[in-house]
Amino acid sequence: MEKIKRYIPRIIILDTIICLLIITMLFFILHFFNLMFRQWIYVMFAILIILGFIIGTMQLLLKIKRKVIKISSILIFIIILLLSSPIVYLGIVFGYMPEYIVKRDGKKYVAYVNGFLKTYVYYYDYKNLIVVGNQKKIEEYYGRGGFDPINNKYGYNYEVVRTTYYDESGNVLSIDENKIIE
Repeated sequence: MEKIKRYIPRIIILDTIICLLIITMLFFILHFFNLMFRQWIYVMFAILIILGFIIGTMQLLLKIKRKVIKISSILIFIIILLLSSPIVYLGIVFGYMPEYIVKRDGKKYVAYVNGFLKTYVYYYDYKNLIVVGNQKKIEEYYGRGGFDPINNKYGYNYEVVRTTYYDESGNVLSIDENKIIE
């Protein structure tokens, strides 16, 4: 047991795997209580895990004794990193949804804007700085995409095409539709 305690802090990739397991357990525990982390927490965890795997892999590659195998392994790892970088970048760009804390109908919500091809705004119950309710409460559909109706930089008047309200179980309570041509 002492040997394991001594080696865990020295092997970064093992620390990263343990951290990943703890984070996964936290996700399941929060889901059990109908909560989820805020987006900035997910981003922080993702950066931590990615850096941990990169640094941990480099640490293991640098421990290789034979110089030729060590250098070729490091070069292959760097090439794999460079080739996978655009895929990770595209995943980040297309997966990012701006997050806002808004007041609506006298209640505090966390709003996520998805404005890629079609613009949607999803509202979740605000709990605190770290977690939100995991059940969508309101969904606004704006039609065409490419804009952020909450952070309205240019002062345009964006019309809501459809607003859907949900109950605690995720069932549709009501749908309000505006007759706007897309």
